[in-house]
This record gives sequence, C-alpha cells and structure tokens, in this order.
Amino acid sequence: MFGGEWRLAARFRSWPISAYLLVLALATSIPITACAGFLAYHFVAESSQSRKVEYEDRLRLMRNATELRVANIIEDLQILALSPLLAAGRFDEFRSHAVDTVKLIGGLAIALYEPDGQQLVNTRLDPGTPLPKRTAFDAERRAIETGRPQVSGLQQAVVDGQPIVTIAVPVRIAGQIRYALNVGLSPRYLSTLMDDYVSGGLVGSIIDQQGILLARRPLLDGDDLIGQPTIPAVRSHVGQVSAWWIKAISRSGVATYTSLLRSDQSGWTVNLALPREAIDGPLHRTIEWIVALTLFTFVLGLALARLLAHRFLAEFSDLERYVSGLQNGVVSPTIGRIAEVNRMKQVLHLVGGELASALRQQRDLLDEINHRVKNTLGTVQSIARLSRSSASDVDHYVAAFEGRILALSEAYNLLTENNWVGADVRAIVERTLAPYAGPDRLTISGPSLLLPPKLTLALSATIQELSTNAAKYGAFSTPSGKLEIAWTGQESGIVRLIWIERDGPLVRKPTRRGFGTKMITRMFGAETGWSVDLDFDPDGLRCTMQFGVEADDEKDVRLTG
Repeated sequence: MFGGEWRLAARFRSWPISAYLLVLALATSIPITACAGFLAYHFVAESSQSRKVEYEDRLRLMRNATELRVANIIEDLQILALSPLLAAGRFDEFRSHAVDTVKLIGGLAIALYEPDGQQLVNTRLDPGTPLPKRTAFDAERRAIETGRPQVSGLQQAVVDGQPIVTIAVPVRIAGQIRYALNVGLSPRYLSTLMDDYVSGGLVGSIIDQQGILLARRPLLDGDDLIGQPTIPAVRSHVGQVSAWWIKAISRSGVATYTSLLRSDQSGWTVNLALPREAIDGPLHRTIEWIVALTLFTFVLGLALARLLAHRFLAEFSDLERYVSGLQNGVVSPTIGRIAEVNRMKQVLHLVGGELASALRQQRDLLDEINHRVKNTLGTVQSIARLSRSSASDVDHYVAAFEGRILALSEAYNLLTENNWVGADVRAIVERTLAPYAGPDRLTISGPSLLLPPKLTLALSATIQELSTNAAKYGAFSTPSGKLEIAWTGQESGIVRLIWIERDGPLVRKPTRRGFGTKMITRMFGAETGWSVDLDFDPDGLRCTMQFGVEADDEKDVRLTG
C-alpha cells in the first residue's frame, strides 16, 4: 500500500491529537467526578442516617424520661398512701404530710377521694374549707376499681378550673381499697420534661389519649397550645404503639418528619418532629452539586483539550521541520515547551554518537564473553586431565567427568540466575546436594553470604566432589548416614565452612590421593589465608575450608593437574 492508498487509509484510521486529548480528558475527569460524587453522596447519606438515628434515640429518651417521672410520682404517692393516719381517720394530720409530698413532687395539689368522688383532703384549700364533691374523676375511679395506679388525660381542676392532669393510686386499709389518692400536675410541669430533648429546630409534644395537647415545646407565638387537638397527621396515629417518619406540615407551615411513641404506663403519646430540610436538604444539595460539577468538568475538559491540542500541534510541527532539516545538515535543535519533544530532538541529535558508543559496547561485551569462555575451557581442561589421572577405566572416567561437568553447569546456572554478580553459600550447598540427600539427612546452617562468580564455581565443584565421595564411601552410601554443613563469616571477609559426616560406614584414610583430594587442596591452598583440612575420622569424614570472599573476581581459579 503506497502513495495515495496509504494516505487514504491513514485518514480513516487515525484521529487528530485534539480528539485523543478530549477522550483523555473525559476518561480521567468523568470517573474522578463520579467517584467524588459517590463519596460525597455516601458521606451525606451517612450523615443523614446518623441524624435519623440520633433523632429516634432522642424521641425514645424523651418517652423514657416522661415514664420515669411518672413512675417516681406514683412511687411517692404509694408511699404516702401507706400512712397509718389514713387508717385512723386523722385527715388533718395526714394533710400536713401531703403538703410536704406535693412540694417534693412539684405538683399543684394532692387530694384524697372517697369512692363516690367526695374529697376528704385537698392540699390546695385551707384547712377547714368545705371540700367539693367531684363527678368527673375517671382516673381515681379506675384506681379504686382496678387497684392499680392510673394516669388521666387533660381535665379541669375542681378548685379553679385550670387544665391539669392527675395521677391516682389506690389506698388500702385492712386489705380493702377505701380511697383514691391523686396529685394534680400542670401542663407546664410536663413541658419541663421535654426541655433537655427539644432543641435545634425540633418540635416536641405530649398528647393525651384523646389527641389533646398536654405539653408542647417550643411555644408558638408565645402560646403553648395546651388543650388544643394536635395536628391531623399526628392525631390519626394517636393510640398506636409507634409511628415513624410521618410526613406532616407543622402549625407554622414547615414541612416536617414527625414520629411518635406511646407510653404504656400513662397512655400518653410522646411526639417529636424535625424539618424535612434537615434530612433531605443535604442529599438534594449534594445531587445538585454533583450535576453541576459534572457539567463544569466536561466543559473544562473540552477547553483544556482544545488549548493543549494547539500547543502539541505547534511543537510537533517544529519537530517535523527539524527532522526534515537533518538532511540539510541542521545540527542544533531549537528548544520548545514540551519536554518529550525536546528529548526526541536530542535523541535525533545524538543518534550518531549513540550508535558509535553501541559498537564500542559490543566490542567490550565480546571481550568479556571471550574471557569467560577461555576460563571455562581452562576449567574443563583441568577437570578432564585430573579425572583421567584418577580413573581406573574408561567407564569410570566418563562417569566422573560427566558428574563434574554437570556440577560446573549447575554453578553457572546459579550465576546466570543472579546476573553473574555471585551466588549465596546456602544456594550453592542446597543446589549441589539436592541429587544426593533430602532434608531429613541434611543439617545446613550459616549466615547469608554472597560469593563472587569464581569462588562460586570453586565451592560448587568442591561440594560436588565431597558429595560424590559420600555417595560412594561415606554417609550417603548407607540409609542411616547424615551430613552437617555449617559456615561462619567474619568482618575480615574470611569464611570458615565445615563438612561433617555421621552414622555412615567406618572411614579409612585412602592410600592414594584421588581427583577430589587434589582439586580441593589445590584450589583452597593457592591463596594467602586460604586453607583446607581433610580429617578421615573413623566416625565420618570432616572437611574444614577457609577462604576469603573479597578475592579479586578477575583472578582465575583453575583446577591444575
């Protein structure tokens, strides 16, 4: 495909850089915006949920506080009802105790009723004042009939007609219910129970069994609204055990979520409302913010893509002119404002010098390869010569030669894996001993020490010779034989390695020196400070080697015969 055909294919298969930048802008900004929006929505939703939980807990606490106060009042009345003055009919003396109790409770008055509604004691009236008979005393009548404490709804006081609620308990004398003892509470008294729980835009109320407001916080235009029916959305749920998150409109026209709980103890309903804006507002505003941010990011991405496209096109045009000018001998490139394009120009400018440097590197690499090959061939030659001198026949010579070449190959593999920087002592020992014995017969210990390449080859060959000898005559020749190898390193760079065989056949000192003995002693006796000691202990061969790891890697370690 040449000429016009190539240009036509390139036109349909390629995009301008502005298109790629636009795709890049969208591909990066939209996911980031989506993630940010998701996280923002998640955090706001979590906050709203926490606000809901806090609101529900506040309502339960307000209901519990109301029940606890009623329970305390009932307990105080029950204690007062046990007074022996009532059994003795000494009502005037009983009145003084009742006055103290009503002050303790904080109520309006304490009254004692007979079953027909006749008052016998009323702490709100002066002593000697004729006491009225009450006809509407349902709570007191239920207390006498059931023998259990009772709580009334909103009603009017007998004395002055003000709105009150009453709590009544039965009075037993000689095991029989004779009277009802009650305390009157003002709506303001009930309102104080909500002060700790109604704040921050909340609306709280206590509602009687008929849906009439007993208490409300906060006041509406200075009016506490006591005695008025609660709003219809709440009144329809009065009497239910609970109702949550009812959508309602408050008396001031605010859209609210309202919830209520019924008190089994008093029959009253405790109600708490908060503006819907407090729950829904942050979520709605977050969604609006996410939409606005997405649109802003899209527009900004388009603008930036257009701006950057012009900048890139200008730089690439200059690069194209520079490449064309190279044919005319233009040497020094102009420096632009895009670092990558500048580097491309520098690469083009230095390409000739780089090619020349690459020919020199190739020569150095070839020299290094030649050096390695010569060393390897010298080592193989030494192995062949020493193996011949110690072999009894051709088969023995071939087997010994192959084993030593394989050991040398394995050492080269270790060095290749480490890019010829050396090999660790443990890796050398484990890799060389792997064909001879498993971990149940080996004990290997010592620190991590990196040996240079030449010393790696020497130690690998030594371990191979000792292993071969152990397999033929030593610890590896019997199932019970074991081997221990340990080494230590000193700050001076000297390494001490010990080979100890145990539980093998009886060891006898050889009558002549074989290949292994010659190789080991010659390699580790050639350097100052290096040594090797072969101890043919009857219980097992012991070999102690000492060498330095800081030896010059360029020095040949040869197996000379």
